[in-house]
Amino acid sequence: MTSTLGRNSRLPTNQDSTDPEQFRILLGTAARVPAVTMALLVTVVVTTLVAASSDLTGVYAATAGAWLGLHQVTLTIDGTALGVLPLLPTAVLVWLSARSCASAADAMVLHSGYALDGRDAARITAATLAGPLVVTVTALVVIQDASSVLPVSMPDPAQSLAWVTGLYLLSSLLGVGSRMWRPLCNRYGVPEWLVDSVRPATRAVLGMFAMGGLLTVVGMLWSWQSVGELLARGENWMGVLGLLIISILYLPNVMIGAAAVLAGSTVEFGEVRLSLFEASGGDLPALPVLAAIPPGPAPSFWPVALAVPATIGALLGRFVAKRNLEAQARGEYVSSSDGALTVLAASAEAGVVTALATWAAGGRLGFFGVVGGNWWLAGLLMFAWSGLLGIITAQLLLWREGKLAAAEAEAALAAEAEESAEPDAAEDGSDEDGDSGEDSAAGELEEPKALEAAPAGDAESVDAESVDAEDEDDDTEDTQAEVVDAEVVDDEESESKPAAKDIEEPDVVDAEIDDEADDGDLAKGTRNTSD
Repeated sequence: MTSTLGRNSRLPTNQDSTDPEQFRILLGTAARVPAVTMALLVTVVVTTLVAASSDLTGVYAATAGAWLGLHQVTLTIDGTALGVLPLLPTAVLVWLSARSCASAADAMVLHSGYALDGRDAARITAATLAGPLVVTVTALVVIQDASSVLPVSMPDPAQSLAWVTGLYLLSSLLGVGSRMWRPLCNRYGVPEWLVDSVRPATRAVLGMFAMGGLLTVVGMLWSWQSVGELLARGENWMGVLGLLIISILYLPNVMIGAAAVLAGSTVEFGEVRLSLFEASGGDLPALPVLAAIPPGPAPSFWPVALAVPATIGALLGRFVAKRNLEAQARGEYVSSSDGALTVLAASAEAGVVTALATWAAGGRLGFFGVVGGNWWLAGLLMFAWSGLLGIITAQLLLWREGKLAAAEAEAALAAEAEESAEPDAAEDGSDEDGDSGEDSAAGELEEPKALEAAPAGDAESVDAESVDAEDEDDDTEDTQAEVVDAEVVDDEESESKPAAKDIEEPDVVDAEIDDEADDGDLAKGTRNTSD
């Protein structure tokens, strides 16, 4: 597998031309999402007409109207304006288009081997807009032709093209921007605190909408009897299924309205007004999902729900503080004002997104008039809750962590000081021992000097004593030697004496024998004499 590292520095030879592979990628980006969407719409329209036992005369007009309604274009049918359109299919369409743009960007990079630049991003955006705009113009022509036969009015072309352009620009921004927004921010020097604000803002908005959905589910469970009665108006299973599908499609609209109520804003549905401080009943369309709207009046404990946006703002601040502390732990420079600026930027982004979503979820609905939440108030309150509680929480956490870090640093310095003091004390002890040893050695060495420095008489006496001691030692050694020699000599003499006796005893015996012989001779002579 060939590595593509380092290829960004080498520019292509011809940037203005589009090779066949790039043309194929751009053509697929332009046609894929509109073709799949139109195929699904035709299937749904034909299935609905067949299920309703209707002829297929208005299939083209119905398909064109469904395409425009999918893009939030206000439709007028039989004199009734339908401006409140379901957001769920529109959100799915934007998501699919964003994925298509991201895939096109990846394919362009893989084919060319270069990083995605502004020219490629412009080509992908143009291809993303081209296909849907062509289909929109065709749908307007079809509806204008069918308006003479069917009870449908021609929509505003400018509004239609504006909605389609805005939605696909959003999808291109999400798809292509997800691949190159970081490099662009680094290239143009966007502040880091502004870059870091995108993620907490997204978390805050999604958290607020999730709590709105939870409130909607709780309201429907609380009014389960009303939901059952509304479903019973479907008469047969086809009618009940249709009411369920429509309720599911409008569920995001109701969730966004509930989120606006939680933020402190007001939602209007004809004569019905709903907020945390008031609730007035009135006529509503026979849609099961609208059973979540309480009839009124507002209980006294409803304002407690303001803790929801306050908690989301506190969590936003906690997230920002955590990211700043992690950046500091990695050794990155983080100024004291970066946390507050990040919280303010995230709160502003969350407020803008909340306002736009609340505005898109509402509109005009026939004789009910304006339906939806107060979009500018919802956005302002979202910014206020997130900004105020977020800054307080972030600053408190940063201050606490700063105090803890300072305490830990002081403890570490104290521990280091103690550790450094212990070797110093050991060195001092060894120095003292060395000094005492040196003193004793010096004393021992100085004793001869003291002796030398003594008076002469003392020296003579010392010399005499030493000489006497030496003589005594010599005499002792000589005496011991003499004693040893004497013992050895005595042993030798004792050993030699028996030998001498042995040697001398024959002489004695011989002498005795001789004496006896002499005596015998004398006796014989006597006898002879006597004789």
